[in-house]
Amino acid sequence: MDPVLPSLLAFPRWFLLATLFWLGLPSAWAAIETATAPNDGIFDDTRAFSDQTHLQLAEEIKLLSQDLKCDVWITATSFPASGTNLRRQAQATRLQWSAQQPSVLLAYDRSTNAVAFSFSPDLWHRYPAATLVQLMRDAARSIADTKLTLEERLTIIVHDWTKRMRELETTRLQQSRWFQQDEKRFALILTTLLIGAVGVAGIVGMASRRRDSIDSQLFLFPDIDVGTRFGAPFGGGVTVETKVSAP
Repeated sequence: MDPVLPSLLAFPRWFLLATLFWLGLPSAWAAIETATAPNDGIFDDTRAFSDQTHLQLAEEIKLLSQDLKCDVWITATSFPASGTNLRRQAQATRLQWSAQQPSVLLAYDRSTNAVAFSFSPDLWHRYPAATLVQLMRDAARSIADTKLTLEERLTIIVHDWTKRMRELETTRLQQSRWFQQDEKRFALILTTLLIGAVGVAGIVGMASRRRDSIDSQLFLFPDIDVGTRFGAPFGGGVTVETKVSAP
């Protein structure tokens, strides 16, 4: 018998398990850090999803990606990367796979049974921040419900997440169309008012110039010397000569 084997068996089982755990930990950390972007949008090195569920969720996030016009990712890992937490790891992975493109990533960590979202700045500007924060809180509550299997919990989270993101996009597009219609209506009214004001100003200007022109034309009768007629007052012309005897 190999002399090393009895010495290994002499160690407590928990020590052997812990040793294997820590030996495998670096490779688990490195897996997500060096992984390339998955073609179907899902990176699952924990086998959290069955093959059928994997295909269904991949199709669901593909449709969401088309509706939001951004990258959509899901990761399920056994441990967070070295020296970081799940949220920072989600952000690092999203940047690694999407760079500065609009994107969102849902990360699950089996060791802590936690989920985290990472939204690109474009999406924070596009949708209400309070709604995105509430979405993350609801996902955290759902993953903590251990009455369901891990696959069921993650599936519920993904369904709720994609549904609410699609609703946010629909609302945004509707509001955008309303603003455009209001702006067009306002522009039409403003243009009409401006044209009317210009027309009124033109008419007033023409009337003012016409009145000034008429006022400047002064016609006077010629000066004519008209004498008195038989000494009668008011007779013969516009002049009257009146003689008064001295008292």
